[in-house]
Amino acid sequence: MFDIPTEYCEQLLQIGWEPINTISNLAFVIAGIFAFYKLKNEKGVLKFVLPTLLILVGVGSSLWHFSHTHLGDIADTFFILIFASVVSLLFFRKLLHSWTAILLSFFALLGITLFAEQLDYLNGSLPYVVLLIALIVGGIFYGKKFGDSKTLLLTTVAIFGLAIIFRSIDILICPSISFGTHFLWHILVAVLGYQLILLVARK
Repeated sequence: MFDIPTEYCEQLLQIGWEPINTISNLAFVIAGIFAFYKLKNEKGVLKFVLPTLLILVGVGSSLWHFSHTHLGDIADTFFILIFASVVSLLFFRKLLHSWTAILLSFFALLGITLFAEQLDYLNGSLPYVVLLIALIVGGIFYGKKFGDSKTLLLTTVAIFGLAIIFRSIDILICPSISFGTHFLWHILVAVLGYQLILLVARK
């Protein structure tokens, strides 16, 4: 398996690092802090784990956009994978009654997502399209079970879809906007992470 690198407008500027893409990852820190305060009265370790993982997504992404090193790439990919995996497992747990069904669903989603990672479409955004589709399908069942969460679900799907658009068009609009739109992906996905935490943490 191989990782098809995403290209960024700021990277093409050849200034050594990507200042806007790096600094915009502060959104994950802010979102993580908000998530912690939102869950502070909850019992268990998830109130610490989920916000911390969201913050680490921002840390890993910052390392990548700042350094463009192999270590930064690994940190970026690793923390995204861990956060997405934990949230997916918890989301499936809300919908399914047996761990067999939960694990089968999770590994099926993981396999499809990793396969999509190998396809050079949408400037590396195809795996996120897979996750968006999974969120939409799972959200239908989640909304039936937790009817009062429909607004949160709809806004979460809309934010994810918009974020993917900004991630995908970044390299295409470089001639018009030299710094691109990838930083908007960071901001929107930070909000998305916060909302997903609220969805999986609800009783």
